Amino acid sequence: MRESRVGVGVIGLGGISNSVHLPGLKRCEQAEIVALCDSDAGRLKQVAQEYHVSHTFTEYERLLQHPAVDAVVIATPTLLHAPIAHAAIAAGKHVLVEKQLGMTYAETVEMYEAAVAAGVCHMTAFTYRFVPAMRYLKHLVGQGLVGLPRQLRVARLQDFPETSLGWRQQRHLAGAGEVGDMGAHRIDFCHNVIGPIARVVGLTRTFAPVRPTPDGEPFPADVEDASIFLAEFAAGVGVEQGTVASFDLSKVAKGRGKGGFGLDEFEVYGTEGTLIYHLHRPHEVLVGHPDGTLEAREVPREFLVYPDSPRDPSIGEPTVTFRYDQDFAFIQAILMGSNDIPTFYDGMRCQAVIDAVLQSARERRWVDVPDVPPVTRPIAAKS
Repeated sequence: MRESRVGVGVIGLGGISNSVHLPGLKRCEQAEIVALCDSDAGRLKQVAQEYHVSHTFTEYERLLQHPAVDAVVIATPTLLHAPIAHAAIAAGKHVLVEKQLGMTYAETVEMYEAAVAAGVCHMTAFTYRFVPAMRYLKHLVGQGLVGLPRQLRVARLQDFPETSLGWRQQRHLAGAGEVGDMGAHRIDFCHNVIGPIARVVGLTRTFAPVRPTPDGEPFPADVEDASIFLAEFAAGVGVEQGTVASFDLSKVAKGRGKGGFGLDEFEVYGTEGTLIYHLHRPHEVLVGHPDGTLEAREVPREFLVYPDSPRDPSIGEPTVTFRYDQDFAFIQAILMGSNDIPTFYDGMRCQAVIDAVLQSARERRWVDVPDVPPVTRPIAAKS
């Protein structure tokens, strides 16, 4: 790795790379996109031309052998996250992996332990941590503004067309449906703001079991497109008997829109007040007072971007541009040795909850979430 410069290879050039990782890396002066990999040769050529990248590969093993690659972004179907991450770690590369981190909790434990043992920087792509309002809400909870958190309400409701979602609607490729897709981010909200979830009970539904392809051919879906579940936090987290949370997730909520304009709410009700986040208003939070009133509070400037990010929060669509800070934070963690990012540890403990929710839905009972202790060795290290 050159002094204060990180060469990055991006593996998987689908929608999330094009909308988040590539533009985010391009805006980071300390990063250089040096290599690209995708199984679709046509897409690979198109993206390489757009970003002026000369080193392209259809096999990730060859990309990992390139000497200019210091770090990789893995944005493939979930099934491939673990094998590519292990190969990258073995090659000494720093690794950012899209959520959900792996197919199962056991798989993510192995990924986390391998990254720690190798001393590489590792990150799980929990993009929504970088929403200014969410960063500010976490700060306010930590400052005790609402007292002890008692109850959380979490909702992500979107209206996706009931057409093919490709690999995302096949369990053997995705691992999970809505619980692992949008639910993963909201589970991480809870862990990041409150603490570990200890047990869950939930229901899942596949309301659109057949989704037509662009050619009109029926394509079966065997993952959930909606889920409702309850969570209890570990005893002593929040109030004495443990904080509780309700989750409401859907891709088939008609009229709710999608992306930054779908319903995305995170509400914290405490002993002294309330805090509410809405993604469609990413530069403000609502503060609830004991007298029953809600006031909109603007996010202070120091929370509008990740520290030292070059992004101007006044430019672009704010429900999109906050995402660019994620890749900037990854590069900063590599260069500075910082752990102020969601690591594989966070992805691992999120996966423990995802697995428990899916098990609960299958068995129709409360399920305990496995204890997820951190490894005590340093997680990130400069190359």
